[in-house]
Amino acid sequence: MSGPPTRSTERLRLEAISKRFGATIALAEAGFEVRAGEIHALLGENGAGKTTLMNVLSGLYHADAGRIWLDGRPAEIAEPRDAIRHRIGMVHQHFELIPPLTALENVIIGQEGSTLLLRRERQARGVAALAARFGFEVDLRAPVAALGLADQQKVEILKAIFRGVDILILDEPTTVLTPQEADALLRTLRTMASEGLSVVFISHKIHEVLGHCDRATVMRAGRSVGTVDASATTEQALVEMMIGERVARTAAPAEREVDDTVLLRVDDVTVAGRGGLPAVSHARFSIGRGEVVGLAGVDGNGQRELVEAIVGLRRVTGGRVELGGRNVTTTAVGDRLAQGLAYIPEDRLGDGALPSMSVAENLFLGVHRLARGGGLTYRPAAIRAGAAAPVRDYAIRGTATTPLGMLSGGNIQKVLIARALAVAGHGDTPLVVAHNPTRGLDVRTTEFVRRCLVDVSRRRGGVFLVSSDLDELMQLAHRILVLFRGAIVADLPSTAFDAYEIGRLMTGAAARA
Repeated sequence: MSGPPTRSTERLRLEAISKRFGATIALAEAGFEVRAGEIHALLGENGAGKTTLMNVLSGLYHADAGRIWLDGRPAEIAEPRDAIRHRIGMVHQHFELIPPLTALENVIIGQEGSTLLLRRERQARGVAALAARFGFEVDLRAPVAALGLADQQKVEILKAIFRGVDILILDEPTTVLTPQEADALLRTLRTMASEGLSVVFISHKIHEVLGHCDRATVMRAGRSVGTVDASATTEQALVEMMIGERVARTAAPAEREVDDTVLLRVDDVTVAGRGGLPAVSHARFSIGRGEVVGLAGVDGNGQRELVEAIVGLRRVTGGRVELGGRNVTTTAVGDRLAQGLAYIPEDRLGDGALPSMSVAENLFLGVHRLARGGGLTYRPAAIRAGAAAPVRDYAIRGTATTPLGMLSGGNIQKVLIARALAVAGHGDTPLVVAHNPTRGLDVRTTEFVRRCLVDVSRRRGGVFLVSSDLDELMQLAHRILVLFRGAIVADLPSTAFDAYEIGRLMTGAAARA
């Protein structure tokens, strides 16, 4: 990195950038300006054009029109090597590391030059010094496959700054981090910025933008809506800039009642994982009528296996699962659905829907027997007619006959939500199991999904909400369970919610007395 210039110096300007993919306009004369030594947030709903604009800057896409200025001079960026030459680096939301190689090898790959041992040792010392300089505690000798997500992200950032970038683009960098890890990263970015690095921070977490960024540019529908000083704006103002209207917030758990009727009981449940080792070990908890229970944990600690065991998609190797007091440990999925258990899977397309089938057909997957009127004949007309109400009520942008795969992610999720609530609505044990139900959704659809889940609890149903978004859990849940290496290590009431304490527990720390 070069020496720190003054904070008022313009380092980057994107001017009237346009990009079209076929008939779809991804960017329409979008642009903004980034100063040297600032952390500049880029906000917007899904599909607003944030990542597309940064992919143009990093050379992955070529703009149809517009200009890029670097340090006051026009720059041509036609491919990634041009971006590297202009000292621009991007860390994508999905890491681009080679798992079998060590962290050090991933950092220096492509920069090795001579293969002499002395050069490798010199580079190793340089990378270690760089890591120490910015407080990145990571085992450079360990294979990337053995590192956690937070350490993998450090490797990605080290890889960028090892190449001497002046502009670092981070796409949703805190999504996979605990609150402590996110704070540590943001402190590191501030240190980097103080030394002259310019950071473009793509995020949907507005509180991080307000607390740690200097300015924020908001995008909507491929256009730049405006740039504001982070210290002079509010969360509500940014949301309104993002979507063009005010969004109502979901009610807090304290405003919802819970009674003692147990809808779900998980009693000493163990579930096998890879190699026969337990993915879930002796899990115990219950969900009462009207209650939302959240499950927090770093991804990969047994969440998916526990959810699938409750739904009936994975065999329980020990313990017992009860719905409404009935033992369903070995009961088929269809019978659990008939009892009122509904499932919103994490992978909406892979596990939750059939993209080639219509909206109507997907709305009745799993509940199609209701549309048959008890008979054995499949009746397409009845299914299409029955789909009209949920398409209208859930504002699904499509018709009953539209192939599901043609809808946006948010609208596909609305189909799954509508189907799940229909299942929960006709059983005597209404329970919704929702696994990351708002991941990848825009602000408006996220709040819609959250209100739907809260409505289930208000109608005396139960919700088991598994989410990697800790803010979401703290907003919606009456209790939060913390999962670490397949074991439930804490059961916290809403009065004890503390993001940093939950973050500690998620990484295996013992609960404070």
